[in-house]
Amino acid sequence: MEPILYYLLKVSLGTTVFYATYFFLFRKSKGFVFNRFYLSGSFLAAFIIPLITFSTEVQLSEASTYFSESFGTRVGSAPSPATGTDNYATVAAMVFYLYVIGLLVCLAKLIVAYITAARIRRSCREERLAGVSVWVAEENNLAFTFLDKIIIGRNLLRNPSLELIVRHEAVHSHERHFYDIILAEVFSALQWFNPFARFHASAIRNNLEFRADDRVVQVSDKKAYQFTMLSMALNSIDSPRCTALNSSNLKKRMIMMNTKSKHKYTGLLRWAVIPVFTLLLVSLSGKKVVTISDKVEATESLGPPSPTLPQDASDPITATRSILRYFSENLKYPVEARKAGLIGTVRIYARVSDEGNITEVLDVRPKEAFVTFDEVVVIGYLGDDFKELTTRKSYRHQSLLAEGTRVVSSLPKLEIDSLQGKLVQFNFRFGLRSPDGRSKIWERDIDQETIDLISK
Repeated sequence: MEPILYYLLKVSLGTTVFYATYFFLFRKSKGFVFNRFYLSGSFLAAFIIPLITFSTEVQLSEASTYFSESFGTRVGSAPSPATGTDNYATVAAMVFYLYVIGLLVCLAKLIVAYITAARIRRSCREERLAGVSVWVAEENNLAFTFLDKIIIGRNLLRNPSLELIVRHEAVHSHERHFYDIILAEVFSALQWFNPFARFHASAIRNNLEFRADDRVVQVSDKKAYQFTMLSMALNSIDSPRCTALNSSNLKKRMIMMNTKSKHKYTGLLRWAVIPVFTLLLVSLSGKKVVTISDKVEATESLGPPSPTLPQDASDPITATRSILRYFSENLKYPVEARKAGLIGTVRIYARVSDEGNITEVLDVRPKEAFVTFDEVVVIGYLGDDFKELTTRKSYRHQSLLAEGTRVVSSLPKLEIDSLQGKLVQFNFRFGLRSPDGRSKIWERDIDQETIDLISK
């Protein structure tokens, strides 16, 4: 559930930024074709961008792994209340179910509107009016486009402005505006909690109306057409929700028709779409670390050896001993950090589902309760070219954080009762040693409270 909610949050952020770009840059522009593609395309892009994953290469070198206590030791609890993680899971579940309920309600309304329009369409008879095929419904006060069919109420056949009404709907029919409306309604329903999604859907509707109005006034008298719009509004011309192409704000349509057609900076402003899209692509897309192994000859081991029994990544882990084994086989020392002499402690927090799957990995200390896994010591070797390199401590170096995150994220399913449904803290202490043994493994020389403050 948490990944879905996180995805929806990214979608909402993308939609908000795309709509804000339209509102400040293109809302008053009469480039209706460009606006149409931008509004519909950006609405779709907001859902696609968070699904994109970019791979980055990280070069790793072989390392020896040791453990702070005896092999297969305990998993201890943090001093905070143990109910924190359970409360988080409960709140996340409640939010998810609330979202599903709202989504079902919105989709139900959309389906009812579609069925209503389809029912009206089936009861219509086809006629040829003003050189255009239209479908005349038995109901009165109807004027809308369903798929590519123009549907009007039978009382409008006596309307003196019938030709202008038909021309307006013919633009919607010919340019297939119905599909933009359906797209807007579905995407708006998927983000029913986001007010900017509704604004975005409304902008799509308005822009399609502006486009149809503009096409009509190019071949008709503007004043006569505006009086026709006013007459239709006064007579409450109706249409089902998912086909309501003629339901946009009348005042906005009047203002747009009387706005000057060109702005000297319109073409330049359109280029702003590129940096906006790039920014969202960088910030909302997924990141995947691809590791490249750089084998370095290790010298004699220090301390107790790491477990060497193989651990198949597809097999569930059933004991803490197997987690240690997995770390010993998969932890590497980032080459970037090794060459820079970086050492230090990395703390990674993994949220484990009730089924034992890793659902979220964090490199900052969360506020809720967590359980602590035994410290793992990772020793890298400088090699002959780095004997004189001076080591320096680093608590937030990205390469060390990325390596800890990579290994924790790759953990198989954890079938360990004490970890399932919990937030688990993994501590990785990275140290360096030169081949001749003159370099010392880094030992902590600051108190635990200071490290906790740094980790926050």
